Amino acid sequence: MPIATNAVKRGKMQFYAKLFVYLGLACCLIFFDLKKQSFSSIKQEVSHFEYFVVDALLPSKDWVEQFALYFYSKGKLAQENETLRGDQLLKDGRLQTLASVERRVEELQALLGLYQRSAFSMHAVTVITASDSPYEQTLKVRFEDGAPVKAGDYIIGARGLVGQVLHAEGVVAAVRLISDQRASVHVQILRTGFRGVVFGRGGRGSLELKFVPEETDIEVGDVLVTSGLGGRHPYGIPVGAVVSIEGADASIFSTILLKPLANLNANEDFLALTGALGNDLFVPDN
Repeated sequence: MPIATNAVKRGKMQFYAKLFVYLGLACCLIFFDLKKQSFSSIKQEVSHFEYFVVDALLPSKDWVEQFALYFYSKGKLAQENETLRGDQLLKDGRLQTLASVERRVEELQALLGLYQRSAFSMHAVTVITASDSPYEQTLKVRFEDGAPVKAGDYIIGARGLVGQVLHAEGVVAAVRLISDQRASVHVQILRTGFRGVVFGRGGRGSLELKFVPEETDIEVGDVLVTSGLGGRHPYGIPVGAVVSIEGADASIFSTILLKPLANLNANEDFLALTGALGNDLFVPDN
C-alpha cells in the first residue's frame, strides 16, 4: 500500500509540473508576440487560408441550406396535406350524414302527404329487422298499439308499393317485399294501359314483367302501377319502372326487367294500407 500511494503522489507531481511548464511557455509566447509582433505573418497566412476555405465552402454551405430547406418544405407540405385530407374526410362524412338526413326528411314529408290524403285508411309502421337472404325478401315492422294492421294489408313507401303483410301479432308484423321470388303484383302500364303481372326476382333492386309478347308496345322508362285486378291491390300504386327489354330466341315472350319505385331499404318508415283508398292517392307525375 505505501508503494502504491507513493506512485500516485509522483504521478500527480509530474502532472502539475508539466501543467506549470506549459502555462509558463504559453504566457511567454503571448507576451513575446504582443511586444515583437513576431507571429503577425503567420496570423495573416492563417487568416488568408481561413478566408480561402470560407469562400470555397460558401457555395456548398448555401446548397446544403437550400437542400435542407427544400426537404423541410416538402415534409411540412406533406404534413399539411395529410391534415387537409383528414379534414376533408371528416367534412365528407358530415356531408353524407346531412344528405342522409335530408333524404330521410323528404321521405317522411312524402309519407305525411300520403297520410293526410287518406288518413282514415293507413297507419305508420317502422322497420325492425330485414332478412338478409337473397331468396326470402322479408321485413319485420312495428306499428302503434291498436292499429288494425292484419294479414293481407299492403305496405307502401313515399314512392310506391313495398310489400304485403304476411301475419301480424301484437304490434309486430311480417312483411313480404315485392322483390321476393314468391311475390306477384297485377300491374298496368300508365302510358299504354297494357296489363300484366310483375314477379320478384329475389334481389331488392329487381322485378320482372313476365308473359309479355314481343310485339307489345313497351319502352324503357315506362312506369307500371297496380291495376286493381284480382282484388289484391287498389288501383294506381306505383310499382316499378322498366330498365331493360330483351327478346328471347326460344320464346315468344320478352324479358322485361324493372326497378322498384319504392325504396325497399330496411331503414325506412312505411305506411300500412288498412282500408279503402281513393284513386288519387298517388299522382302519376310523382
